[in-house]
Amino acid sequence: MPIPAAELISRAGEILQDEEHVRWTVPELLRWINDGARETILRRPAARSITAALALVDGTKQAIPATGVQLLDVVRNLGMDGATPGRAVRRIDRQLLDDQMPDWHMAKKVAKIRHFTFEERAPKEFYVYPPAVEGAQVEALYSELPPTITEDTEALDMGAEYLNVLVSYMVFRAFSKDSEFANGTVAALHYQAFIDADTDSSEKTTANSPNANSV
Repeated sequence: MPIPAAELISRAGEILQDEEHVRWTVPELLRWINDGARETILRRPAARSITAALALVDGTKQAIPATGVQLLDVVRNLGMDGATPGRAVRRIDRQLLDDQMPDWHMAKKVAKIRHFTFEERAPKEFYVYPPAVEGAQVEALYSELPPTITEDTEALDMGAEYLNVLVSYMVFRAFSKDSEFANGTVAALHYQAFIDADTDSSEKTTANSPNANSV
């Protein structure tokens, strides 16, 4: 369920003892909501995941849409129409393909994908095997940033479980602002609360990667 911006702003105002939003205005609180959402998804990609049909380009190298942040999984083939359930797609280590079939990037192009590979250092990209014919489609799971909100009457398209995380981020930004109300110590405490709730440990970060599930 999306989080109403008004609720985030109200909760932050209570903590800041600025319920009328005089010291910290609604427009800047809205900006911090958007900033917090972006940082949350960068730290925890699964915080906003999208499952969608993804049209492949010609060859092995593929990419998620420009609005995406990180590939999470490639589930199955969907045929050329993007709607026909097909063969499951399994992750495979690229090193294995490189070792056993050095010429796999030049294999015959097909519409039915068997495997995909993923590299954490290029989270928006992946490779498929066999190489795809242009227009072949797969069902992909990937993280995506929510639409930017600009009014307090809007709702942030993220799960309600991230409400407290975002409030901590907003309060951190408020107390970090260079003004007579700045308080570095309190800001640091709220940022640590944000980090503790939102940052993946190494184990959890790995769990967000397609490479967490070995073939």
